[in-house]
Amino acid sequence: MKKIIAAVIMAIVALVPTTMNAQRGEKSVGVFGGFNSETESGLAGVYFQYGCNSWLRLSPNMQVVFRKHNLGAFQINGNAHFVLPLGDEVNVYGIGGVTYQSWRYSEKKDKREDNVTNRFGLAAGAGIELYCTKTLKLMAEGKYSFLKKHPSGDVFVGIGYVF
Repeated sequence: MKKIIAAVIMAIVALVPTTMNAQRGEKSVGVFGGFNSETESGLAGVYFQYGCNSWLRLSPNMQVVFRKHNLGAFQINGNAHFVLPLGDEVNVYGIGGVTYQSWRYSEKKDKREDNVTNRFGLAAGAGIELYCTKTLKLMAEGKYSFLKKHPSGDVFVGIGYVF
């Protein structure tokens, strides 16, 4: 039993990084673009990030899913990133959060009669970021939104200004 406890403690210590990119109070803003699985079309959005401490970051974002097959959406997400650095310039992070999505769809070819579905749900995923300079970073994320109607996966890349 003592060996198991010692192994667990050593594993936790090994996962705690000695250097951190994300510091308390670090902020960034940026844009991103990618692909949505529900519509099989593109998406674009903006994000803001605030580092609460070296391992937790709040990251709200807004995005538009471009209409295809008479289906499109506007989404507002409140995410938390759980950051794990891989070096001085690269971080990986887990994503967990809530989402509000407003889906517009038309059952007829005449797009003047839109139906709207508004839903709250949960989101989970992962991402990676690369600090090119102290004020510029690139990121890539994959995230799945769990909703009663129109669940979807998003994959996107983005660029951000760090301040």
